[in-house]
Amino acid sequence: MEVSITTLTRRKNGSIGRKEEVKACETLRIGRGAENEIFLLDARVPLHLAALHDGADGLFIEATGSNDLRLNNSIVRKAHVNVGDIIGIGPYDLCIVEPTDGINIAVTLELVQPIGDDVESLLSRSNLTIAKVGLTKRSSSWLFASIVLVVFLALPLLSTNSLFTKYFNDGSLEQKSQSMVNSNESNFDVSWVSGEVMNSHKFFANDCAACHTKPFVMVEDAACTACHKEQHGHIDKIKFPAEELTSTRCATCHTDHQGPHPVRAAKQELCSDCHNNLDQKVEGMHLANVSDFGSNHPQFKPTVWQDPSKGIKKRISLDDSPIEVSNLKFPHKTHMNAKRMRNPVTGKNTQLECASCHVPDISGAYIQPVKMEEHCGDCHLLTFDAIAPKRTVSHGKPETVYRELNEFYSSLALKGGVTDKTAPKVVRRRPGTPLVKEEKKAALQWAMSKTEKSSRYLFSASQCGSCHEVIRDKNNASGYNVEPVKVAQIWQPKSVFDHGKHKDVSCAECHAADTSMKSSDVLLPKIEGCQTCHGGEAATDKIPSTCISCHGFHRDDVAIMASPTGKMVQ
Repeated sequence: MEVSITTLTRRKNGSIGRKEEVKACETLRIGRGAENEIFLLDARVPLHLAALHDGADGLFIEATGSNDLRLNNSIVRKAHVNVGDIIGIGPYDLCIVEPTDGINIAVTLELVQPIGDDVESLLSRSNLTIAKVGLTKRSSSWLFASIVLVVFLALPLLSTNSLFTKYFNDGSLEQKSQSMVNSNESNFDVSWVSGEVMNSHKFFANDCAACHTKPFVMVEDAACTACHKEQHGHIDKIKFPAEELTSTRCATCHTDHQGPHPVRAAKQELCSDCHNNLDQKVEGMHLANVSDFGSNHPQFKPTVWQDPSKGIKKRISLDDSPIEVSNLKFPHKTHMNAKRMRNPVTGKNTQLECASCHVPDISGAYIQPVKMEEHCGDCHLLTFDAIAPKRTVSHGKPETVYRELNEFYSSLALKGGVTDKTAPKVVRRRPGTPLVKEEKKAALQWAMSKTEKSSRYLFSASQCGSCHEVIRDKNNASGYNVEPVKVAQIWQPKSVFDHGKHKDVSCAECHAADTSMKSSDVLLPKIEGCQTCHGGEAATDKIPSTCISCHGFHRDDVAIMASPTGKMVQ
């Protein structure tokens, strides 16, 4: 909900100053704690005093600590409130007022019991003024100015007499950077350092000229790309010559002297300044406008396969119920039901979990691809004949399977000893008995018929066809072909999602696998699911999430930043 908080200040001349602030929250919390929406820095106010809710039956306030509340001069712990009610919050009065359009709750806050004059008098007597020291304002100003000039300008210049030589050297930037490893002395110019440099820059930490190539000029991009030669840009600057991006410096987002770890700007406005109204900036823009994850962000658009045989993928909004054509048949609901999961080897029913097949990679962020041999082979045995119950074929191309069948039966027929009573005598003979030409021909004919029979069985709807799209193909030696299986490895390649950071959330909270009967279902949560925990940059009751939390700025399909043209990479 949107809450308007107006702070009233009564001036000495009788006028009233007003300062309005709008916040987005689920509950309006009040107290001295910094996490409260109404943060009252007054020792007379408890850390957690009260909470104001907007329910179905109106506004409701309750005390969250041990202190009671004053509602219209009556002591209460909790009560319904209406427009015009005044709630006593320690030395403050909180008044419920009529909200304007777009605002759910509007309140005014006024300090009605300021600190007494005795305290102010004590504070005034505790101050040490310049007059008490015996200095005039003019003399003290000159004294401090002289100290600053000597300590922070004269001494650093005298101790680094080669500094200006480096700055005004006619050598190239690459030549200047060679001196970085040789500048390891600290002098009085340490006072010019605005903070500790990041770890990756410490090997030239004392060579200011490596980055600050011109005196009194901010760090230029050329100083960055001198080392970061392969860093890609964000857009094609020829196609989209946006002033906001062509004039943006590397240091706008990446600032040094902020500590040992790399710093990148996370402010939402760095992205929303352009993306808030892209449709007005670029004609025919296919990207949707976005400015805040909590209040103005389009629905997720996963990239799904539309025609695996032609390599066609398409981005489709989850609002449009996308269907992925993966050529795979897999009902999650069936596999999550222990009554349907009977292991053919052990004869026992097995309860599968998500982690039975979906295993995180070494980083924990992404999920490894499912492999038939590792995750499916225990139940889906590729056996084909009762005379060899443990013999299986490869999970491969149809022609490979057909060749393995033919080789197996041919070897069996020529060796003899087949126990199948329906088989001809020539293959049931004593193993190792020599064959004449006609007998070999008869044995191989039996092998071919068994190959065809087992092939029809394996490629039937109950075997390969239970998971794959199997079609007849006269051009294939096996007589069959299997449509290529393509399953999205990363649904949203332009964003980043780390499963490891969400390990405390159950899979079922985001992925409705226990009700899915088709592999064409895109089992991704909509943005509303993420917004239950994540809010925009200004969120106070959710995880503040800015654009950079999920998206990157540099794109690999764009030219490197050192490129003079900025054209897209082909």
